[in-house]
Formats: sequence, C-alpha cells, structure tokens
Amino acid sequence: MEVTTRSCIFFFIISSTTLLLLLPGRSEGGPICSSLNEVLPEMLQAPCRHGVVMDWCGNARCAKGPGETCGGRWNANGSCGKGMYCVCGYCAGCSRDLQCTLGRFC
Repeated sequence: MEVTTRSCIFFFIISSTTLLLLLPGRSEGGPICSSLNEVLPEMLQAPCRHGVVMDWCGNARCAKGPGETCGGRWNANGSCGKGMYCVCGYCAGCSRDLQCTLGRFC
C-alpha cells in the first residue's frame, strides 16, 4: 500500500483536531442563582431612588446612582440607573432627578 503526502496530511489534520477536542479547556459558568426570578419590582422594600434593574438571576434590585460602585464580575456590584453608565467601577452620567457625576479615567 502506497502512502502519499496527501493521506499523511489528512491523517495529521484529523488526529490533531481530535486531540484538540479531547483536551480539557478552561470553561466557566455564571454564578449559581439560589432564587431565580423570585424578586419582583413591587416586592422591593424601599422605593428605589434611581429606578429598578434586574440582576444576573432575573431578580429586581434597586439601581445604583451617580458616584456609587457598579459593575464587577457578573455585575456583582450592581447596575446603574437609567441615563447613567458604569465606568471604572462607578456610575457616571445624570440620574432621573438630574444628579450628575462625571466619568473617571481608569
């Protein structure tokens, strides 16, 4: 049986692809939600000054305001309210009641 260059290349590609698929890769899932979609906006105890946002698990949380901490991995530090954005871990922009904070340089 004659072994050609083409068949050697084909064998190499197939074996390399199979090996790569079998190697364990680094994978991460999101945080585990103990209460999934259980906290509704009307269930929050205090009125939310900067509005209501949904967290990673689909539960309602009070939004953060200008200058408050935000972001982080899986948004662990919270999300900013409407009209604001998270920059360098702090909410910047203007809130609904026109309270404003400038963004920071990281």
